[in-house]
Amino acid sequence: MRSWFDVPDLAMLVAELPGGEIAGYADMTEQAGRTRFWIDLRVAPGENDAAVGDALVGALEARAAEVAAPGAVVRLFVSSTDALGVSLARERGYEVFRHSFQMRIDLDGELAEPMWPDGVAVRTYVPGADDEAVYQAQQEAFEDGFESVPHSYDEWRKWSFREPFDPSLWLLAVDGAQIAGVCLCRPEAGGEGELGWIAALGVRRPWRRRGVARALLLHAFAELRARGKVGAGLGVDGLNPTGAVQLYERAGMRVVRRSDHYQKPLDA
Repeated sequence: MRSWFDVPDLAMLVAELPGGEIAGYADMTEQAGRTRFWIDLRVAPGENDAAVGDALVGALEARAAEVAAPGAVVRLFVSSTDALGVSLARERGYEVFRHSFQMRIDLDGELAEPMWPDGVAVRTYVPGADDEAVYQAQQEAFEDGFESVPHSYDEWRKWSFREPFDPSLWLLAVDGAQIAGVCLCRPEAGGEGELGWIAALGVRRPWRRRGVARALLLHAFAELRARGKVGAGLGVDGLNPTGAVQLYERAGMRVVRRSDHYQKPLDA
């Protein structure tokens, strides 16, 4: 959670009850030259939770409108099981335009063995020596994603190397001296110490459709289990253009949570 407070230009509002208790908060980040504003709302259940949520979102919408470029949109990231968030989004004129999923696999069963394409092998990231090459490979692998936003090298380092960080869980698929794909794992997921987390899995275009992503994923499962993890999880765009959701399902993962992405024009 602390790392989130370091996001540049993060706007955050806190709702306080008359007695001083925190009733909820909402934060907002902007992307693409102030044309996309993302709001994340968290309100504690209570007698006035609907009013609190409405006030927080309304205040951030007003802030966004003050600096937005022409044609800008505002978006809400809402769990499909968050009745308050779903109701508030609809009442304020938002419409669903996309979904994302959290997926998991239990690592207590038999795991398939990775099968590497001819000429491709796997090795562990070497701190210092591989930093820039891994950065470039990850940026290229994800540039086909929906509304992909490139990150500077310094931004990438800040988010990639934050704790908990284990360089032995950064797995590289290599073809000679070239990095074909990356699987960057973390030793825990959001404080769940028994669950490993696959933070990034991507394959560069020349090596796609050859089984590199599946091999990296299966290798990651084995590495996480070897470290005592009982399960592994990841997040994925529901409309990923490379068919990631289907890949993960074929590897034994299942959807455990769906998040709905809502959107409306800021001038609506």
